[in-house]
Amino acid sequence: MRRRLAISGTIEPYRCLSLRLHDLCPLVDPRALVESIPKMSHRSVTSISTMAQWSTVEADHHQFTIGERQADTLAVAVESSLFDTGSDFLTVRTGVAYGPVSIGVEILRDQPDSTLFEDWENVAECTISASTLCVMTLQGDPVEDFTDLTVIEPGRYRVRVHARGRDANWDMDVTEPTEDYLVQLWPVPRERGFVRLKKTDTAWSEVDPEVPIAAPAVARESVQASSPQVMGRPKLKRLVNRKSVSRFQLRNFTEVNDVAHLDRLLAEKLLALRDDELRSVAQWLPRRALTKAGLLGIEWVSNAVTVLEAGLWERPKDIYAAAVRAMTGGDPDVPATQIVSVFDGRTPVGPVFGAMNALIYGFDPDPAVAAFLALHGTLLVYGPQWKDLVSELEAAFPRIATWTIEGS
Repeated sequence: MRRRLAISGTIEPYRCLSLRLHDLCPLVDPRALVESIPKMSHRSVTSISTMAQWSTVEADHHQFTIGERQADTLAVAVESSLFDTGSDFLTVRTGVAYGPVSIGVEILRDQPDSTLFEDWENVAECTISASTLCVMTLQGDPVEDFTDLTVIEPGRYRVRVHARGRDANWDMDVTEPTEDYLVQLWPVPRERGFVRLKKTDTAWSEVDPEVPIAAPAVARESVQASSPQVMGRPKLKRLVNRKSVSRFQLRNFTEVNDVAHLDRLLAEKLLALRDDELRSVAQWLPRRALTKAGLLGIEWVSNAVTVLEAGLWERPKDIYAAAVRAMTGGDPDVPATQIVSVFDGRTPVGPVFGAMNALIYGFDPDPAVAAFLALHGTLLVYGPQWKDLVSELEAAFPRIATWTIEGS
């Protein structure tokens, strides 16, 4: 399974092209870094719940989804450190960026004991409505092992998610499960809001709603938005000319949501482009990001851009390793500066980080992924001047400037 670099610098080996750039700068070996990932002591899942069905699901970009197969996962009503939820889905946030996680699913008749949380680090509940449910990856691929989910009665369900191990290999690629998730579902007669029952881990704490941990024996406080827009998540239109399932699922990517929140119409226009147009955008962006960050004059960077613009989509491992080295402060030629993130207006971010991500993602074999994630990195570099980038993009690609979306 092909994996991608996480936005904050996950290490992952890629196949090497014949081009050799490692003579241009000292490089690290990504394989050695992957092997150095500490493994969590992983207890047998059978000791957690003998009634649950257990399997694994591939986390992708720190997430997997439970819900209706065709759920619009951008229609987020509540965000939390454990999951984002809408009317017919919840997207679970993982600690690892990519790789398998263990998940158990248990269908119950009634609410389970609220005190059995000792083995878990994060527990929360929400309510969803569904006629069919499945566990699926970011790309929409269902996990077939959960046969109990395929025979549930249509209706409203309370969903309790338990998690542990998310801090152990934060933002890493893993090849074996290092995180456990137990999902319990039971029918309920009416809607109830989000409830946090326990939290002792640190993963994704910055997105938790301001709601206290509920005591098992008392009324629970809840928080629920009346619409996705209340939480600042614009809902993208479904474009009928997008035939690729992977591109539809691209709407689930955090980076795509960031771009849509910043400039919804631009996100819509990019989603409407053909593959060849998206590839051209992905080739065009890294040079702008690296120039803006003052890095294009570095020899290996200039060579990497030349390779990208020549149409070599499989990223050479030497470019990957050099970019990771630069993002982590290991390249003395790369300056360390910080600006405020254009996406939330408060988080400090290094232009080098955005520029290197634009370069790395520009090589992605999927043209839609390459274009959106390279754009995300480039927007980070431009910061408060992000509208200048949009103007440059529209000037370079007139179809983006003139494209209109039906109903907009």
